[in-house]
This record gives sequence, structure tokens and C-alpha cells, in this order.
Amino acid sequence: MALREVLSKVVSGSAGRLFEGPVREVVSDAVRDHDLASASEVDALRRRISDLDQRAAALEQRLAALERRAEDDALALAEARTRVAELEAAPAPGPEAAPPAVCQVPGCGGEYRSKGFCSAHYQRWRRGTLSGYVLTDGTVQDGARRFKVDVALAGAPAEVTGPDDARVVLVGGAPVKAKAL
Repeated sequence: MALREVLSKVVSGSAGRLFEGPVREVVSDAVRDHDLASASEVDALRRRISDLDQRAAALEQRLAALERRAEDDALALAEARTRVAELEAAPAPGPEAAPPAVCQVPGCGGEYRSKGFCSAHYQRWRRGTLSGYVLTDGTVQDGARRFKVDVALAGAPAEVTGPDDARVVLVGGAPVKAKAL
């Protein structure tokens, strides 16, 4: 058996327990004399480094998640900018062509000009020669008699009905207040 093995057995056995205390003192003195860290300080440093490693790993995971989110946001922003550019480049939709309005005089079918009439009927209405409508001055003609209604009703279809002694003026099919002139 080699000397080294013999010494190892002696030190690890009961003889080793006898030397353990003095050896620890010598090591502690050497650590103090050479300004080295003690075992408890080394253990504390190891715990601190392990804690920092764990925190660094957690921060790396969060940073990776933030980088993925920033990439997603950058892609979404690029897509939005592309859509905006496409919308700005597209021609603006024009107003839908409404069907041409026609004259309100039954059977006319002429193109609307003003107050619901075509040009010819508008001129007759304005001159007061178009019967069946409230005239510009708010009057309704019934043969030789005239009735005054609200001027705001000018141009609306009007009809005078009822017996001669109790005539009723209908404007747009509804009775209105009227005064015989």
C-alpha cells in the first residue's frame, strides 16, 4: 500500500477526527492572515450568485416575450400603414346617382325643377294658373272662390270639398284651417 493511501485511511478514520479541530484552526488562521473569504462568506456568495442566475433567467424570458411582442406590433403597424396607403390611393366613392325626381302633377312625368314641379308646371304654379295646388300667396282656388291657408303650404296639392255652405280645404289629403276670401 502506498504512503498516500495509508495517510488517507488514518486521517479519515479516528485519527482524522483528532486532527480535524486543529486543522480547521490552521486553515482559518491562514484565511484571515491572507485576507481570504471564509467558508460562510463563500457559501453566502454562492447563494447570491444562484439567486442572481435565477433572476437573470427570468429577465431573459421576459425580454424574449417583449421582443416577440414588439415584432408582432411592428408587423401590425406595417400592415396598418399599408392599408392606409391603399385607402388614400383609392379613388373616393362618388355619390350614388339618385333617380331623377319627377313632377308631382299626376300624369306629367317631367323632370323636377322646383317646389315639386317640372319647369312648365312650375311657371303655371308661379303665375297662379295651376289649379289643385296651394299658390305662392297661400291661396287655393275653387272655381270663382278662393281660400287662404298657411303660406308655408305653398306648392302642396290642395282640394276643396264638401257642400257649398261648408267647404273644407284638404292639403296633402288632410284638412287644414282655411279662410274664405
